[in-house]
Amino acid sequence: MSESSRDHWRERSRIWARTAPRGRAEDDSFNQMIIAEAAIRPGEAVLDVASGTGNPAVSIALALDGRGSVTCGDLEPAMLEAARGRAANLSLSVMRFAAADMTRLPFRDGTFDCVICRFGIMFPGDRVAAAREALRVLRPDGRAAYLVWGAYADNPPFHVPRRTVAAFFGEDEGPVPARHSMSAPGTLAAMLDAAGFARAEERELRYRNRVEDPRDYVVRGLRRTFAKKIETLAPERIAALERALLAAWDPYKARCCRCPTVPASASAGNRHERRAPDVKGMSRARPCPNDCTLQAGTPVGRRER
Repeated sequence: MSESSRDHWRERSRIWARTAPRGRAEDDSFNQMIIAEAAIRPGEAVLDVASGTGNPAVSIALALDGRGSVTCGDLEPAMLEAARGRAANLSLSVMRFAAADMTRLPFRDGTFDCVICRFGIMFPGDRVAAAREALRVLRPDGRAAYLVWGAYADNPPFHVPRRTVAAFFGEDEGPVPARHSMSAPGTLAAMLDAAGFARAEERELRYRNRVEDPRDYVVRGLRRTFAKKIETLAPERIAALERALLAAWDPYKARCCRCPTVPASASAGNRHERRAPDVKGMSRARPCPNDCTLQAGTPVGRRER
């Protein structure tokens, strides 16, 4: 990773650490999807690559129910400290922590039953090398599962605030972010093939969710994603930007109530000796009584050797 990339992630990690949940995930949906894709069971040793502030590691630790272990691997100390704090707050003794570059994992061959990577494999310069490292540290009957974001146009949680903020400042929206660089069908399977995995499968998932507190959603998003852009803004300008963002979500509000429905899309891939169960609507968000939910498409790939 280049020094400029490292600087970018250091800055991002400080922001994400400040805004991370203190315990359980606020929306566990994608965490539960990848847990199901990997068919994680109590008693197993799991590695969460690019774990960040502990998603999905915290959810995996809860699923292990005190048996086995989950190791959070990330390059940024601030991210790992946030994950440590969440583990301590929830008394999760099965969680471990390691500074880890996904292209050069600091573990022996055959260490883990399962390797997970939630929304991280899009970023390394050599994705195939990262996947080969996952294969190396897996036991012969282990599994690896990846989740990547889908197309930018299919992810309003990203393009709605980005376009709104750009318009507010009179700027160009810029190119599609790197997080969506593996959204094309077959991209994840091709990476797994090149890394030496066998029997890849990709499919689309549908995610349904709603935003119960739109203002909190907007404020947290601003602080997390656009912290540098708003740090010098006067309070009245920040308030105006928040109003613009709230208005941008109006088209996503169901007619029956004021809950905005927010879509998202992703893909997953894994290798394992048995087929993981199909994932169907594993959102942990409370359903709106009037069914005002947001549909999100998620292409998922799984990989077996």
